[in-house]
Amino acid sequence: MKRIQAPVTTPLLAAVIFALNIYVCWGLFGIEYLRHMGSIEGSFIGLARYAGQHWGDLRWFPLWHLGMPYANVYPPLLSWEVAGFARLSGFSIAHAFHWVTAITYCLGPVAVFALTLRLTKSPRTAFAAGAIDSFVSWSAWLIPAVRIDLGSPLDPRRLQALVFYGEGPHVASMTVLPLALLCWDFAMKRRSPPAIALAAIATAATVLTSWLGGFALAMMIAAYALARLPALRDLWVMAAIAVSAYFLAMPFVTPSIIAATQLNSKTLGGDFTASYLTLPKWAVCVAIGLVGLKFAIRKLDSVVQFAIAFAFLLAAIVFPFAWFNISAVPQPIRYHLELEMALSLLAAIGGNALLRNRPRAATIALAALCVALIVPVKASRRYARNDLIRPIDIQSTTEWKTAQWVNREWSGERIMMPGSTGFWLTAFSDVPLLNGGPEQGVIDQMARVADYIIFFGPPRSGDVSALWLKALGVQAVGVSLPGSGEFYKPFVDPHQFDALLQPIIRTSTDVIFRVGAPHTSLARVVPAAALVSRTPKHGLDVDPLRAYVAALDDPSMPRAALRWNNLHSAHITADLGAGQVISVQQAWHPGWHADSGGTMLPVRRDQIGQMYLDPGRTGQIDIDLVFDGDTEMKFARAASIGCALILAAASLGSLFAAKKPGR
Repeated sequence: MKRIQAPVTTPLLAAVIFALNIYVCWGLFGIEYLRHMGSIEGSFIGLARYAGQHWGDLRWFPLWHLGMPYANVYPPLLSWEVAGFARLSGFSIAHAFHWVTAITYCLGPVAVFALTLRLTKSPRTAFAAGAIDSFVSWSAWLIPAVRIDLGSPLDPRRLQALVFYGEGPHVASMTVLPLALLCWDFAMKRRSPPAIALAAIATAATVLTSWLGGFALAMMIAAYALARLPALRDLWVMAAIAVSAYFLAMPFVTPSIIAATQLNSKTLGGDFTASYLTLPKWAVCVAIGLVGLKFAIRKLDSVVQFAIAFAFLLAAIVFPFAWFNISAVPQPIRYHLELEMALSLLAAIGGNALLRNRPRAATIALAALCVALIVPVKASRRYARNDLIRPIDIQSTTEWKTAQWVNREWSGERIMMPGSTGFWLTAFSDVPLLNGGPEQGVIDQMARVADYIIFFGPPRSGDVSALWLKALGVQAVGVSLPGSGEFYKPFVDPHQFDALLQPIIRTSTDVIFRVGAPHTSLARVVPAAALVSRTPKHGLDVDPLRAYVAALDDPSMPRAALRWNNLHSAHITADLGAGQVISVQQAWHPGWHADSGGTMLPVRRDQIGQMYLDPGRTGQIDIDLVFDGDTEMKFARAASIGCALILAAASLGSLFAAKKPGR
């Protein structure tokens, strides 16, 4: 192999790419709140605030979708980074979020530079790859819908995804993604425990930043393997990396979390229920295509083969959906950002292969590229400064005002808020929501069913919505009217509650209605016969809820009190009569355990996914309810710690052995 030339020039080229990206997104480093209140970043800022304020209590997450294990909520790495940086810097969580995501945005093309340099040993090619990745929005040229959304193909799609849509974790994972493959290549060459450990850590970091990044990394590794056709000893190294990475990340990627994500992703961002039916056919077609592609390019350099195969795999996901509305995986259009990276690698690596033996032509081509990129660099800077990175006075927004009212006037019970107000509430408050942020890890599907029918159900179906709200323990519901500052205004019928529920606060543009009796606990005493005994088939199928809601509304039923000790345990006190049980309006999970005076009680699940307790006796009952995880979660934590210790011991042993005299 040729040695990398110009050791001083190489870091300077990387610094130029980094500086140009800073030049484009400079305003993001100093901003606290952006004007794009419809962005999902409000939820990610909320997760970072939650992690920072509850660092020692990240077991159960009670704030969204009836509650779920914290590990289900979202890959946590970016939230932890933001929370840690906020604590170290003294910045607000929102400012820290934008600072961290701005850094990851700027480092993304530098990571592409590093990977290309590793594979080609050519600083010139690495610079071309990083520069193209920074300023060429391939998807705007190739996908009409993206071009329309972006406005100009000269504007940076990746920055739009980060700032306008709030895709912080996705963009951050694209920074780790090329570094992970770089570490894989390093491990394949060295075959040493430290190198394997490094590759495993980088792989786990990619997955723990974003599911999208983890899937794209699998495509990247598949392309790498196809290009190299690894020998048996290489396969052992690859297996060691993959298994180690999975065990390291396992507390957040357990089989049950994967299953929940697969289930929920079928209906996120569209109807992708047919995707898994299409997947086998797609996989066969792609496999045949890869075999033919490998045969066609078998004489090319392995690095060129990798770039072609990586672009092919991502194109096979994105273009069928973008052009023909055929999806083999859920939300395939979101991988167009990774496709842009793949095409940038292909353009630079392919150009290097064509001009490898023509240094003069290569120099001219690089100079021409630099000149050609002047226009998109200036366009990107203008777009970022004038359109994207614009601040807002957060205290003037409906989202902030609603959150402050909730913190000041509300008593802490579960509520439901519309659209962007729901996205942003957790950024300012610990009040639980029926809806909230990302839904990929939801464990009680009735939360999603109710959310959909309440917002998008037919007009004049407020009675149906009220049944769902009461059945799922919601004590107040916010409605944004046509003139509201709330971004989405999701209610098909914003007046469905006018004749049914009592308003707590009303303005000309927003209303918050009370649902049920005030100050009601999530623990309710009901007759056992009133528990929901059949799962509703859809949101309008509310007959199974009627007896249960009637029991909740019955003032003669004994009261139960639920007091949270922390975010994962509560104390329940109730006075039970004959035939009565305690319904707990929190999502059931096998990790919940109940103790009454030293006697363990079974925590059962009703047909809408909530918990109930049947102590089997009457009178005053005291119960301690604790979420400490099920067998799967405990195994995952032990496996992660054990794997980390094994990798550390093997790496240290290898390093000490290498330092022994005579070696």
